[in-house]
Amino acid sequence: MMKFAIAGGFAVGVYHQNESQLERLTRQLRNIGKWFKDTLNQRGEP
Repeated sequence: MMKFAIAGGFAVGVYHQNESQLERLTRQLRNIGKWFKDTLNQRGEP
């Protein structure tokens, strides 16, 4: 697989370019949902 560097300095595979904006958005929303759920499920001491 070909790899190339983006201005941020990390290597990205070519297959990421075929990903649609909708797929990226849904993945980000899923990750936010997981983070939010994990945050709410943390034990807290008032």
